[in-house]
Amino acid sequence: MKKTLVLCAVLMVIMSPVFSVEAFAKDSITMRNVADQKTFDPFRTTDLNDWKQHYQIFDSLFREEPDGSFVPALCTEYKFSEDGNEMTFTIREGVKFHNGDVMTADDVVFSLNTSIGSPFTSKFTSVMKEAVKVDEKTVKLTLKHAYIPIIGCLVSSSTSIVPKKVYEADPAKFAQNPVGTGPYVLKEVKSGEKIVMEAFPDYFRGIAPIKTMVVRVIKDDNSALMSLESGELDMMQPAQDYSDRDAIMGNPELKYYEAPQACTFLVAFNQKGIFADKRLREAVARAIDKEDLILGAVNGMAEPTDEGITPLCPQAPKDFRGFEYNLEKAKELMSQAGYPNGLNVTMRVIGAANYTKPAEVLQAQLRKIGMNIKIEPMERASWFDLAFAKGQFDITFYAHAISVVDADFCTYPFLHSSEADGKGNNYMGIKNPELDSFLEKARLSLDEGKRREYYLKVCEIIRDESLFVPCYTGKRTMAAVSGLKGVYADPMMRYYTFNYSW
Repeated sequence: MKKTLVLCAVLMVIMSPVFSVEAFAKDSITMRNVADQKTFDPFRTTDLNDWKQHYQIFDSLFREEPDGSFVPALCTEYKFSEDGNEMTFTIREGVKFHNGDVMTADDVVFSLNTSIGSPFTSKFTSVMKEAVKVDEKTVKLTLKHAYIPIIGCLVSSSTSIVPKKVYEADPAKFAQNPVGTGPYVLKEVKSGEKIVMEAFPDYFRGIAPIKTMVVRVIKDDNSALMSLESGELDMMQPAQDYSDRDAIMGNPELKYYEAPQACTFLVAFNQKGIFADKRLREAVARAIDKEDLILGAVNGMAEPTDEGITPLCPQAPKDFRGFEYNLEKAKELMSQAGYPNGLNVTMRVIGAANYTKPAEVLQAQLRKIGMNIKIEPMERASWFDLAFAKGQFDITFYAHAISVVDADFCTYPFLHSSEADGKGNNYMGIKNPELDSFLEKARLSLDEGKRREYYLKVCEIIRDESLFVPCYTGKRTMAAVSGLKGVYADPMMRYYTFNYSW
């Protein structure tokens, strides 16, 4: 009897670690979102915050690898025509949508053409003309002209592939109950609280290691940090003013990741309102002390920039110089514009620290030239609806983020006159024929040397006309508990939870 008890005890000691690992092995992840999801329709949003969830639910023809390279996803092969005006894709066979339907060439054609027809996606699709079905396994995409960064556009969630039958039947319902081919299926949405997704068992790349994904809405940065430190969150994008950087880096249980930021923070003007007067725009440009702005807005964790193209783009001019800081000249311009005694202006911004803090610094700086700024913080969705989509603002501070590292993507969709008046992403209403000409030449050229020359002219026009004021570019950051594998900071905030594991 004693021998039996001893043997059982030994077996329990030997086996208990196994039972412990199996019992407590983690297959879920909880992360942070700074705001509610506006829509799950990939063709009806321009917001990075929405895209983060789209990358989990949908796939596109291509995807981005952690090293930044692009690889085929819902296609297996592709080729360009000799003139570069057409792309032909071999569609991956046997891929299932979340509802069990098998993806077809018709779904791919429908999705691409729906994206092409949407003003929300024009930054990715404005060079695309039409997608057509060649046969059951092949789709052809015709471009308006050869375009160097086209594959980068086809990585975007804005070119996600959706089931034609489901989307076409009720687009409004689809926006709340999405169906994709991606690694995760949407299970629950509680406004202001959380989003819950579960791994799709029939995902064509295999079921994701993380089986349950919970996205908690936490608007306050301090609350988010406490949740990460306590273990309520497994990962999050840290505060974008870098105020929590030291705390995270000093915690041995956490890891902090950084990468160059594919983004320029800038002062934008509504060209249809009071800032249609170039002298007022230039007055603002000359009154901004960028070093002081960076110190006050992001604790010094950024680099000033003068070029109107995000510095990460290879075509961005080096050593470019904007207007010098000159308060006297700025005051003179204010007077010339008819405001010798000052001017009251409202600045609508997204109500988050990475916008409100720089707005407060700008408020103090512009007061010195008699421009009195009233800051109006707004919910993210409201700002995008009123300021970005409808142009209801005078002046704002905005993060111009890019999803394709090319100067065309950084400029054409936001500055060309064809994209203004609600037709695209030119929310500032800029209409400058000379600028249009250089943007068109650069877009059509396949000679990188020529493109750099054209984009230098673009930057000079932006500066000389003070179309907007580039201020600084910082770093993309991510934080996670040390046991979570596969985490990194991506310059364009394109993250795939499929890559994570414990």
